[in-house]
Amino acid sequence: MLTFYEYPKCTTCRRAKNDLEKLGLDFERIDIQKKPPKAKQLREWMEHSNFTIKNFFNTSGQSYRSLKLKDKIDHLTIDEASNLLASDGMLIKRPLLVQDGKLLQIGYRKTYADLDL
Repeated sequence: MLTFYEYPKCTTCRRAKNDLEKLGLDFERIDIQKKPPKAKQLREWMEHSNFTIKNFFNTSGQSYRSLKLKDKIDHLTIDEASNLLASDGMLIKRPLLVQDGKLLQIGYRKTYADLDL
């Protein structure tokens, strides 16, 4: 089962969602602002993926800037980062694509066709 964490107003999320639909894939959509992943889940993704802690953060977002995380992010522990991200879904880089609980992709560049889905 694919899970797609999105912010519905985000144009990048819309393009990514359209790509999944064009590929004919079924997926569950979750509004990342209304229902962000729990800290425990984020921590597991951080520990079991090739993504850095910084990759999980929406570094161009208002929440990131207002918390002045630019100077703090490199010093956050996994626990601190996962708790912070779980507290505000707008801090999370989006979209997130998850398959059977495993994080496949953070953000969206061109296509999901290259992923083994």
